[in-house]
Parts: sequence; structure tokens; C-alpha cells
Amino acid sequence: MSATAIVSLPNPNAFAAGFVNRKFRCRNAVAKPSSRYLPPPSSSSSSSSSSSSSSSLMKPSPLASRFSPLILPNRSFNSSLSRRFDTLMEWQECKVKMKVEVPVSVAYGLYSDRESIPSWMSFISSVKVLKDKPDLSRWTLKYKAFGQNLEYSWLAKNLQPLLNQKIHWISLEGLPNRGTVRFFPLGPSSCDVELTFAYEVPLLLIPFATALQPLMQGLIKNSLEQFAQIAKSTNST
Repeated sequence: MSATAIVSLPNPNAFAAGFVNRKFRCRNAVAKPSSRYLPPPSSSSSSSSSSSSSSSLMKPSPLASRFSPLILPNRSFNSSLSRRFDTLMEWQECKVKMKVEVPVSVAYGLYSDRESIPSWMSFISSVKVLKDKPDLSRWTLKYKAFGQNLEYSWLAKNLQPLLNQKIHWISLEGLPNRGTVRFFPLGPSSCDVELTFAYEVPLLLIPFATALQPLMQGLIKNSLEQFAQIAKSTNST
């Protein structure tokens, strides 16, 4: 069994459309901007100078509020920085390819069962397929890193698959991410499985995301190794 790991940092992708209505969960709570960043309520007795000062305080957008526990210090930002934060995003991508000693149809069938994914992905605590919309599923990630208990959740939509070739998805709300699993037959009893996972972060968080990159790469590699073992044992029974 061999594995190849590739790290790719694409060019910045300056768009945030499609994510403004998402919910971001961190440590069992929806991240919300602190009241210290919002201007005080206006009153009839307020002077024009105080109104001007209030308007200069940052009003975090829905996107900014999702990341506020990580980047918002105990001070105000000017509005131009807020606007730049809202729009400048970048995708961080991890890719791992591994040989699996089972027919491609077995590997594809096993990975298609989304609710079984936590059995080989240790950092995914649960995947629940929506009964009324089977192309949608709710995911929860739990992991301890850098002395912190990380927890994120998202709603994912499975895109049109290619039988025995490709499974891919994109998140609709929560942690912005997308991914693809590709299957390449090597013969009647083995195949290559390639997992690509990407997540989007604001440019202000790129240093933090870069520090996480080796960790994510290792987690995905370990997950595919575990998948290969489970697939082989499933095929032999």
C-alpha cells in the first residue's frame, strides 16, 4: 500500500457570495460578534460628532462573525478593513492518493455510504443523511489541536456522482468546504483512491490555515489508510 501526498495553495479567490447565510459552529456555539464592535444605539440627544464616531466602528458581516473567535481582538477595526475581510478569501487544499487492495466497485460502494465515513475518519464524529433529502447530510468535526478542542459542523450536498469513478460534494452552510473522491481501477482486485479536500478561509487567517495544513494532510492520509484496511476486511467477508 503506497500513498502520495500533495499540498496545493491556490491563488486567492476573491468572492464570498453564497456563504453569507451560513452558520459557523465553534465549541458548541454559533459564533456571534461581540457587542463591543457594534455602535451604540442612537439617541435624540447624541451630537453629530458622536454619531460620526459610532459609524466608524466595525459592523461584522455574517461572514466575519463566523470567524470572529479567531481574528477579532478587543478593539475596533475601520470600515475599509472590514470590507476587505468580507471579500478576500482563499481555498486551502489537501490531496492524498492511495492504493487499495479491493476492486474499484467495492471501494466506491463503501465510500458512498456517507454515514459510515466516521469509522475511518477519526476527526469526523458524525454524518447524518437527511431522510427527506438524501443528497444532503449534516457533518460534525471534532478534534483537539494546538491545545484547543475544535468543533465545526456543516450541511453538505452530494453532487452528481460518476459510478465507480467519482464522488464529490460542497458545503451549503457552516464550515465552507468541498471535496472529491476519485477511483482509478488498477486491475480486477485493486484500485487507487484519491481524496481531495479543500476549505475556504479569509486571507487574514492564512497564517493560521498554513500552520494547520500539515495536520490536515496527515489526518487525510491516516483516514485513507484506515479506509484501505476496512475495505479489504469488508471484501474478504
